[in-house]
Amino acid sequence: MAEAPVVIVGAGMAGTAAAWAASREARRVVVVHDRAGASALYAGLLELEPSEPLRTDEPLARDHALNDAGLAAFVAAVGTLRLGREHAATASGVVRATLGADTAVLDLTPLRGKRIAVADIGRDDWDAPLIARTLAASPWAEASSTTFVAVPIKALRAGHERRIPPYDFAALHDDDVRRRALAEALKHASDGVDAWLTGPWLGLEPDSVSVLRRLVPVPLGETTSPMGGPAGARFEAARDRLLANQHVEVVRGRLRAVRSLGGRWALDVEGDGGEPDELEARSVVLATGGVAAGGLLFTMDPERRERGFTLPFHAPVVVSLDGDVQGGGGSLYGPSLETVGLGALARAGIQADSSGRPRGLGASEGCLLVAGDAVAGRPRTMLEAAGAGLAAGTVAARV
Repeated sequence: MAEAPVVIVGAGMAGTAAAWAASREARRVVVVHDRAGASALYAGLLELEPSEPLRTDEPLARDHALNDAGLAAFVAAVGTLRLGREHAATASGVVRATLGADTAVLDLTPLRGKRIAVADIGRDDWDAPLIARTLAASPWAEASSTTFVAVPIKALRAGHERRIPPYDFAALHDDDVRRRALAEALKHASDGVDAWLTGPWLGLEPDSVSVLRRLVPVPLGETTSPMGGPAGARFEAARDRLLANQHVEVVRGRLRAVRSLGGRWALDVEGDGGEPDELEARSVVLATGGVAAGGLLFTMDPERRERGFTLPFHAPVVVSLDGDVQGGGGSLYGPSLETVGLGALARAGIQADSSGRPRGLGASEGCLLVAGDAVAGRPRTMLEAAGAGLAAGTVAARV
């Protein structure tokens, strides 16, 4: 009989980190996931806490993550991420400080005092002259004497390319002919500039950016991505490659229930076609995400027994907001977002201790852990999710 696996539910940053950590412990690992979550929507930056625009040039706080060997090894294994203090530009002309990024994002830090060209290609969503002026007027640029200037290049081949989404425009540059044409355009306009800053257009495949960089004589990189843009697509492609390399089994389906078997767990999973399946697990990590990923629901239906924040699956866990248990009681419609604020959407989740063990779970029920955006009250950031996932995956594998 096959060994009961470690089961990770969710394949965003937390779930991927948990699966990678568990697979390194030589256990059979299964990842259950269904659709894109918050990690597919991220901007391309790695942060521990939600970031504000950089206002000073002071060292970043809470950079202990940069000294975490396990986190560094995981980031290296993903292959499309990097760790380190750096500065990145957004498409709205803001310079942000971060602890790492998608490797396609241009790191401004080593370009202090340089002349950075903003590629002016004529897209409707990309006002290169305005972006260049805004970046040049940022506190970081003024303090570092860094110059930004719009430089025209020919990168569009058809009128519709002015207005297609960044995701679709980036996909064009996964084609080698198109990619080389962009590289040639950048190369011929590189006189007098020290680096190129583009929008998030440099391909969806993990290796497209590195190919482009070999063809351009100066540093090249993107701004941050919009929601659902290329950074998220590159992460998902890298994730699939990583899970395959680690021989992690992947089951496509939605979790419907987690039931204790007295030291083991049974998971009811609904497949893509609606067919039910049951998995038995030695341990489980719930990396199901928060509201953005559909791992947490907010219902105002008075006919339901549970109101407010609830889970889309059954599990022996408690959902809370700011320490208050959700589900029964309270008003007819649950908590009022006018009272608790829209920030509640990022604070609600499964109540768990610092190790990720859910509140109220008995010791005899087995190993069930929560990681990432599914945990109540934790920052919804990529590094927070990665760190929690690594810890949970390691514990789950050692049971």
